[in-house]
Amino acid sequence: METGDDCGTAERTRRRPADRREVILAAAARSFASSGFHATRLGAIADEAGISAPALYKHFSGKYELFAASLIHLAGQLAAAVAAVPSEDDPRSELLAVVRSIAANALDNRESGNVYRREPRLLRGDDRRRLAELSATTRNRLTALLRGMRPEVDDRTSRILVTATLSVVASPVTHRIGLARRTVLDVLCAAVETLIDLDLPEPQPAAGTRGLAPAGRRETILTESIRLFADRGFHDVTLEQIGAAAGLPPSGVYRHFPSKNAILAAALWRGSERTTAAIAEGLAHANTPREALVALAAEYSALCVGDPGIMTVYLRDTGVLDPADQRALRRQQRVNVDEWATWLQRARPGVAPGVARFLVHAALNVATDLTIADRDLDAPTIAVVVTAVLTGETASAQAVGALTPPTDPTASTNHRRATS
Repeated sequence: METGDDCGTAERTRRRPADRREVILAAAARSFASSGFHATRLGAIADEAGISAPALYKHFSGKYELFAASLIHLAGQLAAAVAAVPSEDDPRSELLAVVRSIAANALDNRESGNVYRREPRLLRGDDRRRLAELSATTRNRLTALLRGMRPEVDDRTSRILVTATLSVVASPVTHRIGLARRTVLDVLCAAVETLIDLDLPEPQPAAGTRGLAPAGRRETILTESIRLFADRGFHDVTLEQIGAAAGLPPSGVYRHFPSKNAILAAALWRGSERTTAAIAEGLAHANTPREALVALAAEYSALCVGDPGIMTVYLRDTGVLDPADQRALRRQQRVNVDEWATWLQRARPGVAPGVARFLVHAALNVATDLTIADRDLDAPTIAVVVTAVLTGETASAQAVGALTPPTDPTASTNHRRATS
């Protein structure tokens, strides 16, 4: 805990001119992550940074420039943290050290890191390329290390496992569950240690046609709105475009929804209801706690693959809703997470409640990120990865139905050796 003197020193340091740009960038990243690009006001960023709006314009010419600079600054911090991890003769130990560094960076930027997930599509030209270059540096190092420890893995496997690894260690930015820092790092690194040993099933053929679309106009509006929001973002879609996609004039859309925000709210509640229903469906096919985890992973993965658009919209545009709707959706999400966590604890009795919820969020994050990263990825493969995060098992252990994780998910021998 900081003392009064510590806080005073931090405040004086924060306002030094030499640090002002850093303070502005940090405040901007938090604001954009919390409210989204369109809802964020430069005046609010200036207030949080402890400067006037005219002073902010001395550093940045406008909101987009500040937005792009804040994203690239965050990506640069992560790239620097990864670059600071020394090379080792053992690729496994080096990979786990890199992963721990990424996880620590996520915890350091917990209030701002979600901006990567919500708003990167808004970057333009050179800014988009620069962010991609910085991100590729981290991904390429992880891929090379994974290949170093497992030369037999193919491109598909390495791509999936690296995406899942990054998703696990970035998951703290998606929720606010409190847990001791060292415990979080140990839990996330232990989950990654399971992932990097995972054997994936052969890819399954696509399910083919999705069948017929609903004929009702309200359902058609919702379906087309979700598709447009996922492709372009909520703010770049007009009611006229929604109406045209649904075969209706704008007045026809208004007969069913009073506003574009009302369409978004209905779509997001639809996604939340399907997620809740998937829990009941999964549990109906399970007879043991372990089977419950496998079934929950399978149902949620199938939901993500079956309707990737709503998952994208839920991830990126929930912040557009009015605060009451946001709070209600978060409450329902907590109920769903707690249900998963209950079954995880029953399957792994040594796992503490907070750790269980952290693992559930990591698993859900993996399913969403894998779906968005590769729209052709099949649900059974995603389910194997999600199950591994939940159970701490490799695919071979999953296949024989053995649940033999350590009672403490941070206490695997390899993990202690790699992080000691």
